[in-house]
Amino acid sequence: MNNLYHKVAVASVCIALGFGLGANKEAKAATLSLEPTITFSVLDFDGSLAVYGGSTLFDGLGDQLRTGDFHYLVRGLYGEGAGFAEFNIGSFSVAPNSFINSAIFQVEIFTLIAPSFGVEDTSPSSLGIFGYVGNGTAEQSDFEAGVLLSSLDVSSSSPGDILKFDVTPFVNQRVSNGDTFAGFGIRALDFGGLQLNNSIPPKLIIETAKIAEPVPEPTTIFGSALTLGVVGWLKRKKSNPQSKTMPQH
Repeated sequence: MNNLYHKVAVASVCIALGFGLGANKEAKAATLSLEPTITFSVLDFDGSLAVYGGSTLFDGLGDQLRTGDFHYLVRGLYGEGAGFAEFNIGSFSVAPNSFINSAIFQVEIFTLIAPSFGVEDTSPSSLGIFGYVGNGTAEQSDFEAGVLLSSLDVSSSSPGDILKFDVTPFVNQRVSNGDTFAGFGIRALDFGGLQLNNSIPPKLIIETAKIAEPVPEPTTIFGSALTLGVVGWLKRKKSNPQSKTMPQH
């Protein structure tokens, strides 16, 4: 009987551990891919001074707006071109008991050549992504808007490479504030130029995950089951000598 009770106790512990480990599985994630409501580029240059061959002819203010044109990124001697995209983040909502686990701005390189503003065949070594609160409208003033969110080293990049910028904290803040549009600007951070694939629009890939409900730790379940098994076994062992000393009729 003692051996039988021991086997039952061990089986109970194994079952408890199985439930505990199964309950600690990772929460399922949901992925949403958004395309921009609008894309455009802004150029910063001073054409009247460019003929004199100056080296600092742009002032950080947008001078020309090009709607539907996102791909041309250049920072040269006589000017700069940056690409912008705005996404309608008010069109989706985070499900109850969920949170934004990841937000990635994704775009593809088309070519590493963008001759303009004194740049010939030089590519920038890094690109930066800037975030700002958009309004769904292309505006030259967006050139001055936003803060640097992150940067990528593109010195070893090739045409066809997919660039992925992590913008998770920024998107979380926009959703938390109830903003309708999240705007992003892509700019070369040093001398050079390249072109993005204008036929494939940039994407904002948002991944949400459910908040895991608290469950007992496997060690806690194991301890409880083991205690119950040992207590039962001791009671059984204690009762055996008593049964042997009972008087017979």
